[in-house]
Amino acid sequence: MVKRIVGIGLIVFVFGLVGERSLLTGLVRKSLLDALAREAQVAEEIELEIAPLGLLDLLNGQVGEFSFTATRFGFAGGPVFTNVSLHSEGMHFDPDALLQKEFIIRELRKTGMTLELPEAELTTMMRRDLPELEPTVFLEENRVELEGFLVLFGQGRLPFRASATLEKASDRSLRLTPLGLKVAGVPLWAELFQKYAQEISWEFPLEIPWPVRLRHFQVAPGVIKMEWQEVGEEDHK
Repeated sequence: MVKRIVGIGLIVFVFGLVGERSLLTGLVRKSLLDALAREAQVAEEIELEIAPLGLLDLLNGQVGEFSFTATRFGFAGGPVFTNVSLHSEGMHFDPDALLQKEFIIRELRKTGMTLELPEAELTTMMRRDLPELEPTVFLEENRVELEGFLVLFGQGRLPFRASATLEKASDRSLRLTPLGLKVAGVPLWAELFQKYAQEISWEFPLEIPWPVRLRHFQVAPGVIKMEWQEVGEEDHK
């Protein structure tokens, strides 16, 4: 705590911000933005607006109403999302971590976030996890289609096309499950379908290291549209 006060006090002194809430708010906003951009794998056209705050707010790691937007944004280990838009009534962050140029959110008040996952990004992720299939994902209205290659009956790699469904596997992941499968244009009978459907089934993480959870998603042409919200006390039980 002493180090935190000294560190923040030096920042305030150097920038001549004592008593200047607007200037202090601007400094904190820039520090948060820089930390976000540093920790993200991809951060394009990111914007952050925060309510005015004072020195006590900074010491306590507290921010009032704020909003965040980005055209493309994603963390390591997860997908790169597009059209990200978040609005929150406030948050608690780790002020000590911010002094180390890290952005750690401890808690979010009422929060809503919308974003999209493009089919091209989904294809990239699936090829990373299942490279032997060389899959390509196509997203239509409430429908998922796959193309790729399977080794069938020892006949080498044959092209396949599958219809699939997406379901929520957890608050931070989705699962793709085949519904129908054709190999070289021929539908597989039930027993063979069950065998190869397991090879194509895929669960993938939606890596967002903030206290948020997936509330709803919809498959639309070219993208998966998602709605997220804050993690509540009931989610920790």
